[in-house]
Amino acid sequence: MAHAKVLLLESERANAPSFLPALEKRGYIVTVQHSAQAAIKAHNGNPHDIVVLDAASLKTSGARICRQIRASLNGTPILLVADRKNPPDANCGASIILTQPFTPRKLLNTVARLLPAEEGASLQVGPIKLNLAQKRIKCGEREEKVTPKQAKLLEMFLRAPGKMLSRKEIIKHVWETDYVGDTRTLDVHISWLRDVIEPNPRKPRYLRTIRGQGYRLDTP
Repeated sequence: MAHAKVLLLESERANAPSFLPALEKRGYIVTVQHSAQAAIKAHNGNPHDIVVLDAASLKTSGARICRQIRASLNGTPILLVADRKNPPDANCGASIILTQPFTPRKLLNTVARLLPAEEGASLQVGPIKLNLAQKRIKCGEREEKVTPKQAKLLEMFLRAPGKMLSRKEIIKHVWETDYVGDTRTLDVHISWLRDVIEPNPRKPRYLRTIRGQGYRLDTP
């Protein structure tokens, strides 16, 4: 996504490494902030396409900060950069967690993956491909147009393969509500997706139920 707006939250220490040069070199418009409160205020005044939270530079796991940002910036992708010696918990609200060390290329590729799609863009994990603009799913020989909610649900899994997504965070992201008293609507949408992507929907290989917790997208 050309000229995407990136909100970079990192340490203000002069000797701390920064992802700013790499992001700007790729052509992103980057706003740098040094606290969760400042980042939220900056986003509310001028919405950004993605948040890059460099928790490693802040000498923290990033879990608390990430939850603060997620609560205020619901729906905005959050890429959390973590120190392997101080990892956050998996349910901190990050879209993807990158643990150092990694190359600048990996960071940029991950940012690109999380950004909103341009017309005709698609996401693919294993055999499952989603055309984001046309809301079409292709898996093997089967191709089907789905509803916006089904597409948004599958997109969430495709952007976090192998990660368990709780029912609460799925409902909050896809249906934009905190109410989780009745998850039947989510379960029905999962069933519809399985009908499209699974060779045998009754014995799912890809979209797996994690009993009592949520769902996870696995690929061979």
